[in-house]
Amino acid sequence: MPGMNEHNSVQQPLVEELVRLGWTYVPGKELDREHEQVFVESEVAAALARLNPDVADEPSRASEIVKQLRNLTFSVDDDGLVETNKDATGWLRGLHAHKFVGTDSFRPVRLIDFEDLSNNRFMVSDEVGYGAPGAKARFDIVLFVNGLPLVVGETKTAFRQKVSWLTAANEVVEHYEAKYAPFFTTNVFSFATEGRELMYGATGAPVEHWMTAGPAKEHPLLADVLEPARWLLAPASVLKLLSSYTLFETPDDNSGVASLRKLIARYMQFDAVELMIARAHAGQSRRGLIYHTQGSGKTLAMVFAAGQLLQDPALANPTIVFVADRIELVRNAWDQFRTTNMPRLLAPSTARQLHEMLGHQDRRGLVFTTVHKFAGAAADLNTRSNVVVLVDEAHRTQEGNLGLTMRAALPNALFFAFTGTPIAELDRNTFATFGDDEDPKRTLHAYTSDQSIADGMTVPIHVDPRLVTFQLDKAAVDEAFEELKVAENLDDDQAEVLARRGSRVDVIFANPSRIDAVCTDIVDHFYSTVDPLGEKAQIVVYDRAACVAYKARLAELLSLRHAAGKPLDEAAVVMSVTGGKDEDEAWSVHRRTESEEAELLRRFRTHGDPLKFLVVTARLGTGFNAPIEGALYLDKPMKDHTLFQTITRTNRTWRNPSTGQEKRYGLIVDYVGLGSGFARAMAPANGDQDPRSIEVDGLIDQFEAELVATMRWFAGIDHTLIGSTTLLEAQQRIAKDADREAFVTSFLMLEGIWEACAPHLRLAPHQSAYRFLAKIYASIAPIGPRADLVWQRLGTKTLDIVFEHMTDVKVTHTDAVVVADADTIHRLEEEGLLPGIEDVEHKTAAEVLDTIYARLKKRLQGPNGNHPIYRSLAERLEDLRARTIADAQQSIDWLRDAFSVARDLRAAEKAEDEAGVDGLDLLPDPNVFALTQILRECAPPDTPVLIERVVAEVDAIVKEVTAGNSGWASTQKGDRAVRREVRNTLRTYGLHTVPGLFERAYAYIAEHY
Repeated sequence: MPGMNEHNSVQQPLVEELVRLGWTYVPGKELDREHEQVFVESEVAAALARLNPDVADEPSRASEIVKQLRNLTFSVDDDGLVETNKDATGWLRGLHAHKFVGTDSFRPVRLIDFEDLSNNRFMVSDEVGYGAPGAKARFDIVLFVNGLPLVVGETKTAFRQKVSWLTAANEVVEHYEAKYAPFFTTNVFSFATEGRELMYGATGAPVEHWMTAGPAKEHPLLADVLEPARWLLAPASVLKLLSSYTLFETPDDNSGVASLRKLIARYMQFDAVELMIARAHAGQSRRGLIYHTQGSGKTLAMVFAAGQLLQDPALANPTIVFVADRIELVRNAWDQFRTTNMPRLLAPSTARQLHEMLGHQDRRGLVFTTVHKFAGAAADLNTRSNVVVLVDEAHRTQEGNLGLTMRAALPNALFFAFTGTPIAELDRNTFATFGDDEDPKRTLHAYTSDQSIADGMTVPIHVDPRLVTFQLDKAAVDEAFEELKVAENLDDDQAEVLARRGSRVDVIFANPSRIDAVCTDIVDHFYSTVDPLGEKAQIVVYDRAACVAYKARLAELLSLRHAAGKPLDEAAVVMSVTGGKDEDEAWSVHRRTESEEAELLRRFRTHGDPLKFLVVTARLGTGFNAPIEGALYLDKPMKDHTLFQTITRTNRTWRNPSTGQEKRYGLIVDYVGLGSGFARAMAPANGDQDPRSIEVDGLIDQFEAELVATMRWFAGIDHTLIGSTTLLEAQQRIAKDADREAFVTSFLMLEGIWEACAPHLRLAPHQSAYRFLAKIYASIAPIGPRADLVWQRLGTKTLDIVFEHMTDVKVTHTDAVVVADADTIHRLEEEGLLPGIEDVEHKTAAEVLDTIYARLKKRLQGPNGNHPIYRSLAERLEDLRARTIADAQQSIDWLRDAFSVARDLRAAEKAEDEAGVDGLDLLPDPNVFALTQILRECAPPDTPVLIERVVAEVDAIVKEVTAGNSGWASTQKGDRAVRREVRNTLRTYGLHTVPGLFERAYAYIAEHY
């Protein structure tokens, strides 16, 4: 485009927008500074005089501070950029004191006024030179506040091929920060744009950690850069990011060496925390739900929130209570907070310590605890209104009795709940428990999986289904089992125990032949697909016994690989081993201390370490962050939020440090056949779904009256302390048949109400009496066979019978399918895999038809079943069912197969080319790709014109998207762009719902374009 260049197409419009935001434009060449100077020192001195009385009294004193700032820039080479930037951040925030010449005390030095922004001078400059003659940099855009360069921006133009925001960001990180580090001493963040996307990163952050400044757009334009710039680059935002949304942490990296790094808030974290602070100030609503998907940085958002709340003068020295439901989550959060130098961290080790800390000690600061430590806490333990509770993974235990006890103990507290997996069911509803009814969908702030994937914060999830089949000789099993019954002289009840346990699902998963087949498939798949990328894998199995069995078989298979000349890789089990009576003694080898487990997980996260597999059943489902995990082998039935938490272990972004290749997606290899369960798990929960409505007060009135009447049988017995004779004495009170039957009737009524209403604060005082009655009921209930003893004695023989007759175990493969992409839920709804969000039961279209058919069938079997209306309905329904299967089926099948044929032909052409054979003669037009050529040469004469249009458009669009970008498939953004365009094409022609069509088309494109 003549006349259009980087400056006037991107840089100039952005500078003009910054001026509208409140920055004063000063061309770089007109700045009052030499090129060797980092600061505009005259502006720094003027600000010091405005903001510090000592300097106002004697302006020459400004040179004392300017000299110290100048010395900071000299220390970058020795101390490192991030370390120096941390020191400079302390100066910028006013955390350093100085004793000026001629004064008698140290006083805080203010370089910036964060309260009254009008006291600051905001300048935007372009083409800012820095450096010595012959080795000078020129920064496209620099934002100065009081003469201090806080933001550096690099712009490119989208008109040039192979140029993107990434090109600009690499220039900042690899060239400017590396060679001109002193200029970034006071840097808050840098940004990069090519006029389509606006990305920013903290000082010293590698490019893969840069973040989008706003929600990703389908077809971004310059307007989509200016819009997020109005937030990111506004004067108030820059200062807010500096004062409240910047942290420095020193986590141990995988080599065990601590290194300082700077963290800055992502846009969704910023938005969520700002809403939390506003709610804390409003003083009306006392709760809010933050729904941020797994892997998007919930814990860091909680760190930013805690930091602001602790220092908020409006909250007057508050207490912040961080609550999780598992020790591991508390430990992970503690580590995150600790490494960011968060002040006043308290971690009570017992419930009593927690109660004392919040009670009579009335401690301030940040308290870490599990919800379980609130057990037994007194109501009104702390009634202050400046107690803020931050709940992590807000569901499960926080919605039960423990959650009620916690809220009763802190009745005036602010409750903010964070979750990536909210539950919206009739009996459990995270939105109802933690959300505010006045918030849209009872959610204070939401950031979904689709948004996170579109923004590049997480990667999509693909599922590779496996089918594990076997043959079971049922007649032979029955015969062998009958022989066992006779030989062991079992009665019918005992035989029923063995039959019931022998047919449970865990028996199927424990079959050694099945374990061998699955482990063999895992090893084959891992080393052909996952290991070449440098990634690692987690294996989720049915139970702890399966963990041990899978680990043993994996070790054997890895040893066989080693014997064949391959490196010796390792697998490890991560599970809880307590030494309980239900545990095999052999499990003790998998028991680890906290530090030993931390070391094991560090090895797993480390690229190049031979620990390649972690085998788990219930551990590492939440709170475990291992970006290197590229695959999860799932051999355990799961559903809904538990399934979502598990499969999102693979959704973290990662770049191979050796090859630079990015993780494009997380892979789930499914041996269970969860099918549509993945779609239901990925569906966003509906905050508008109301929980089950029960007339609780009336039922509890009835419960209390019935409890008083029932307890009269046991008057005088201390039900709070059950001794050796308590149950015996209680049984004697209901020794008569009539009394015992009356007691059973009363207790069953109490049990029904308890199960319907619990947890509820009105039931809490009756818990001891109810449990006492439950023990009495259990002590007089009919006694059946001692199931555990029967199974202990004959369980092994029973399993041997089952396993012996489970033969021909096979693992078969199908094509991989995408379950989470940037428009996941909308696509699933369009394809009929999910209903509208308002349908909480998640019925598929087929299930709806089945429901209608069942209702109609009932009518047809009734007295009016021969009515013409019903017969007509039946015919129409059957026609509808047939049409959903048959319409355009022949053409669709042909197109689906065409992709496979095209792939094979293209591979043959490539082979001939490499052998020196002139394969171009096969294609009369070199601009026509193989897929179109095949269609034109091989399609049957009655092929619809629509199909040819689809193929031609796929060719044209993909050529355009991939033009000049041969490495598109190795990057997240290139991969997403191609997927998006192909999917949009299929959607245009109504073919997006055809199973497998998109996957085959994409596989063909990925290999040959």
